[in-house]
Amino acid sequence: MYRPDMSTAARPDRPCEPPPALLMPGQGAQYPGMGTGLYRDLPAFAAAIDDVFRFMGAAGDELRSEWLAPRPRLPIDHVRRSQPLLFAIDYALGRLLTDLGLRPVALLGHSIGEMAAATLSGIFDLESAVRIVHDRIGRLAGAPAGGMAAVAASRTEIAPYLRPGVDVGAVNAPRQTVIAGAAEPLRTTLDALREGGFTWAPVQSLTPFHSAVLQPLVDASRPLLDGMPARAPKIAMVSGYTAGRLTDAEAVDPEYWARHPVAPVLFWPALQALVADGPRLLIECGPGQGLTTLARRLPEVRSGRCEVLSLTGPPAAGPDGEAERFAAAAARLGLALP
Repeated sequence: MYRPDMSTAARPDRPCEPPPALLMPGQGAQYPGMGTGLYRDLPAFAAAIDDVFRFMGAAGDELRSEWLAPRPRLPIDHVRRSQPLLFAIDYALGRLLTDLGLRPVALLGHSIGEMAAATLSGIFDLESAVRIVHDRIGRLAGAPAGGMAAVAASRTEIAPYLRPGVDVGAVNAPRQTVIAGAAEPLRTTLDALREGGFTWAPVQSLTPFHSAVLQPLVDASRPLLDGMPARAPKIAMVSGYTAGRLTDAEAVDPEYWARHPVAPVLFWPALQALVADGPRLLIECGPGQGLTTLARRLPEVRSGRCEVLSLTGPPAAGPDGEAERFAAAAARLGLALP
């Protein structure tokens, strides 16, 4: 198991300025080959993510093989691939940064990214978090066929067009709202939005995350969560579901974690809450740069009061240069790779 020698781990000579906060992406951030370059070229990352696979048991061995295969059996957008890999990569990158000496002042996860944030913050130990994620994925794999779409409109503008079986799944920006639902009602809702003059784009998902369609599956997950040990966070977290600082009571409440698959992600208001406390360096701690792209719309970023940083670069850059891009980001943070 990955146990770095913290006495020799590289540490920044001075605190990172502005203070760093980690943004941990979720569904929609996945792409083929994500993180495989880091796994091949960065042994510390490989050791951290192997811990996740190890706690998954045989399913972890299969997931790693699929992830590294040139032609995987399942598409990357399938819930059995996207969700565990996003959790694993987010966690492994965050673990690597903190082991190198980065001390984030806050964490903000988007969807499954909040489970990775909860693990880094100490709410769940890694084994418990993996059990929760694995159980959730197993249930979601049996969800009705559906999907998600990002609409260039506010939540208020979208509301009159929603059909039964379709819900607001995420508020990502002032005029970027994600809707989710079963296949047929989602299609009719999107047709109505197009006729109403709104534009939209599909989100990479074969599952209607953050919609009421998933409520029966969520209800079935409660027994596991009721018996799962949880603790107050050691690193402050901004909740992507309340858009406020995660309280100690929420952190240990099974109901809070159980409702994640059906509750809307309030990323934009959560991001506003995160930067309201002062200047931040917003670090995308996961694949791609989708969250930092959204963060660039913040007045605080446009004015230079806050900054953004991606650890892996855009998906189009491919996995071959991931380790080099991570090393450049680490240097920006004052961290030296072993």
